Amino acid sequence: MEGSPGIGRLNLFLGTWDVKRRIIDRFNRSLVTFEGQAFVTPVQFEEHGDTQSDHVTLRSSRTYRLDEADDDLVVRFANFSEFIRIGDGASQRVIHLCGSDLYRGRLFFRSLDAWAEMWHVRGPRKNYLSLAHYRRF
Repeated sequence: MEGSPGIGRLNLFLGTWDVKRRIIDRFNRSLVTFEGQAFVTPVQFEEHGDTQSDHVTLRSSRTYRLDEADDDLVVRFANFSEFIRIGDGASQRVIHLCGSDLYRGRLFFRSLDAWAEMWHVRGPRKNYLSLAHYRRF
């Protein structure tokens, strides 16, 4: 996602996004879906919605802190440790090691109002593929 000169990368994401996610959980041999909204402010990414799996629907959410460094958008956990960095480019690869779980992701920026993320996650208790689509309201 290429920004204009003088406009930070974070500003490109500000607003409300519709989110749809499918997770193929290979460890538990199940399909999980999430539908909800993401709200991006100058300091955080917050996602709320419904997660459905095997006839059970749960309300779920997640929150990340946001800032900019070295021309990247830095996505951080609540304790401010770094999760990933989003740079320039229509397609990006990101990696995060969380304990013994390896998160390998791809980000695809289709336009200023649509992007997708794909994650392959493997670890001793995790083995799933996740694909999410974001569309700006």
